[in-house]
Amino acid sequence: MLDSLDIAKYGLSDFYSAKQAIMDTRYSIIAMFFLQIYELFAVLQEEMRLIHRASWTSIKTLYLLCRYYPLMLWCAVIWAYVADHDVQTCSRVAQVVHIALAPCVCNRSVMLMRAYAFSGRNRNVLALLASCYTCLVLVDLWAFCRKVDMPPPILYAILGDTGCFPNYGEVYMALRIGYSMLAAILMDLVSLVVVAVYCVKSGWNRDVSLAHYFVSQGLTSFAFVSIINIATAITFFKPPRFHIGTGLPLIIVVSNIVACRLILQLREKVTPTESEISRRHSVLVRNALFSPSSDSWVIEGTER
Repeated sequence: MLDSLDIAKYGLSDFYSAKQAIMDTRYSIIAMFFLQIYELFAVLQEEMRLIHRASWTSIKTLYLLCRYYPLMLWCAVIWAYVADHDVQTCSRVAQVVHIALAPCVCNRSVMLMRAYAFSGRNRNVLALLASCYTCLVLVDLWAFCRKVDMPPPILYAILGDTGCFPNYGEVYMALRIGYSMLAAILMDLVSLVVVAVYCVKSGWNRDVSLAHYFVSQGLTSFAFVSIINIATAITFFKPPRFHIGTGLPLIIVVSNIVACRLILQLREKVTPTESEISRRHSVLVRNALFSPSSDSWVIEGTER
């Protein structure tokens, strides 16, 4: 009797949509795992040269966290969401896995640290950025660490054992994730605006090429990640009855990959290769050989 009432409440179309969403999300999770593996090997040479051989800094720590935490976490994500479990197992593990997603917000601190560095380590800028980042962390803790709403037991009765997906179709839970995405966009925007304003005020006189490069790369990264965030956030603000966050794996993985790429590209820009060092030495030697001769004992302005 209860099952028939639940079916009448939700409708068969809701269960069909839930089954399709589960399959789509599983494909997305597997695709993001292979994307991380591909990215790991694609930049391995640069990572060894620019990260692993460098001394320990906050940027190096942040890079390793953005690169390897999601990759290690994804093993648990695949087990929890791609493998089939009964409702009792899901009630125990869903909350833990959902909380483990919260540290993935650390990638936003890449833009924060670069913006602080380009401001000349201005304490007022640091206070602004730290306040914004603290708000972002609090929003993410609220979004991922509060009680997770699970699909009703009738879903498991009809579909059988399935992944331990939260039900973002519950309006309150969907809004939590949607607001966390908007907070991440605003954090990146504030960091980018700080860099742009500082560069304009200083007339691009400090680290000209690097400043231009960071702004252009930051804009590209911000635009790319923001488009994904906004497109996914829309689905959380108007979710269907059963919504299991199909776009969430994409946001988590891609934002961390973009952060790692930005770190590598900036380090590549400021770390000359052997060929670049040789070219600079050649220029110095050529200038020394072909520059006009002068008497080094004569002080300028005293020669008659």
